[in-house]
Amino acid sequence: MKPVRSLAMLALGLTGAGLSFGQAGLDRAGTAPWIGNLSYTASATASWVENISRTSFAPTRKNSDTYALTLGASGHRELAPSWLLEFGADADYLAVPAFSRTEHLVAGPRMALQHKFGLGPLAPVLQFNAAYTYKDARFAADRGWTAEGGARLAKRLLPDLKVAASIQWLDHYAETSTFDIQQRTVSVEASWDISERWRLSGSAGRLLGTIVANAAPTVWWNAVSGAFGPAVMGYYTYIPASTTNLYGPGWVSYNVEANVDLWSVSLDYALGDHTSLSLSASSAFVINRVGVRYPTDSWGLGLQHRF
Repeated sequence: MKPVRSLAMLALGLTGAGLSFGQAGLDRAGTAPWIGNLSYTASATASWVENISRTSFAPTRKNSDTYALTLGASGHRELAPSWLLEFGADADYLAVPAFSRTEHLVAGPRMALQHKFGLGPLAPVLQFNAAYTYKDARFAADRGWTAEGGARLAKRLLPDLKVAASIQWLDHYAETSTFDIQQRTVSVEASWDISERWRLSGSAGRLLGTIVANAAPTVWWNAVSGAFGPAVMGYYTYIPASTTNLYGPGWVSYNVEANVDLWSVSLDYALGDHTSLSLSASSAFVINRVGVRYPTDSWGLGLQHRF
């Protein structure tokens, strides 16, 4: 199924499911305790990504503009005075005009269990979350199911300042070993409500696990033939790799263990009660097991709306 077609079908399904469940709840009890507060969100983001190919050799790195569309439905139910269950489903589509073989749709359900320690807006909140999604990639070898889970502890230090720390794990079970990834991420974040309309947010983290990188054919040949030293040759001839042509004829995708330093910052402006505009920047600096580096930076402009 094509990603665009899948996205349209899922969006209709989310909307239809929410309406039908809501009507059923109203018919039974006059209220809809589980989905009476069901809300829908949509966002669109245009970004510029440097080294989108995640390539180590600078002269061959590929840059591109990207376009992301996200649709979601969510609701919540209070289980006890200090416990809240959140549930929903999302669909995220990424378009990459310059490298269309990397386009994909990720969709599936999610849920979270939240506990608030005490009363009032300054009380800390602990949340456990999980998601199970399917990645419908245009490149078939990258298709598969993804399981995610984690925990997040947040506290509002001041009425306009909030901080949080989280730990997250992700396993993507792709159709080939080249695109199988297992990742663990620890991060901290903070947000500052500058005014009623402006908000500044930032985050920093460290990811440990496997990532997919790419190399031009001549660079890959030099790596596996020993031109970059015995350590690189020994490791690169062992890891899962395949010729995918994702970023040009003969390009190779390969799976490596790595440490990734992450950071992001965003400035949001509320256009109204339900709509906001976001300007963001982010970076992922990858160093693999044998010291090869892959820096990736991006800038984006996004629009979010809650229905």
